[in-house]
Amino acid sequence: MNSYNNIAIFHLPGLFRFFNANVVLLQLIGENPEILKDNVKIGSIYGSPQCIWNGGRLVSDFVMKERLEEICDFMNIAGIPARFTFTNCLLEEKHTLDAVGNTILEVFNTGYNEIICNSPILENYIRQNYGNNYKYISSTTKRLVVQEEQAAELEKDYHLVVLDYKHNNNLDFLQAIENKEKCEILCNAVCKPDCPKRIEHYRAISQAQLENDSRYMFDCKDAYKWFWQVKKENPTFISVEDINNIYLPMGFSNFKLEGRSTHPLDWIEIILYYLVKEEYKDEMRAKLQAAVW
Repeated sequence: MNSYNNIAIFHLPGLFRFFNANVVLLQLIGENPEILKDNVKIGSIYGSPQCIWNGGRLVSDFVMKERLEEICDFMNIAGIPARFTFTNCLLEEKHTLDAVGNTILEVFNTGYNEIICNSPILENYIRQNYGNNYKYISSTTKRLVVQEEQAAELEKDYHLVVLDYKHNNNLDFLQAIENKEKCEILCNAVCKPDCPKRIEHYRAISQAQLENDSRYMFDCKDAYKWFWQVKKENPTFISVEDINNIYLPMGFSNFKLEGRSTHPLDWIEIILYYLVKEEYKDEMRAKLQAAVW
């Protein structure tokens, strides 16, 4: 039975690209917890360095092992799980031997961190070698848009399942979900919900990541939308008011914020909008801007 939980748990983008800004954010919140909205909690920070296992967004920033260790130590001390976007949909068995991916798994093998899964091959490899040392999240990139497929996914051994945002405002679809506590809703997707090239785009990103070659990518104008445009134009956008008045009372409590490849100033606006009280936004904006440059 679903119970009404008034706490909105947000999963933030930029574990690597915006790490310095996330450090400032977490430190400021730690020193001044009143900055956060009263019913808001940070559940994880997600992303990936350059790694052939990465998916969903193309990442080209290589991170040394020492930096990985530094990030892992900070996240563990902060009490916030690091969540990896290992959602490349084109992986084969040979790719499980990737040195970068395995180094990441070894460094972050603290029993506290998380993996977003798409490829059964990679998921099985990580589960066999690390078991319950990681929590496993089913990715929205699987595109499970049929009610029966979604229900079956929620019955599997996943910590959370990120729903396909196609159904963000399909309240009948969402209400029919039985175990809403296992669901994660993507609030601010830049893409159109029924884009005919969405699967093709995921595959292009996966191939580009495998080959470290952006020539496999194709241009998508939606990918360059600013947050204000997403709020104004995208029917699947979920506002703060929607979260408080519709989704939390319905039984959902986990919300994902897109933005790990957006402009740094846009990332700031996303964080401010969902997490920070109005009276602290100007101060936080200035401090976060200093951190991203």
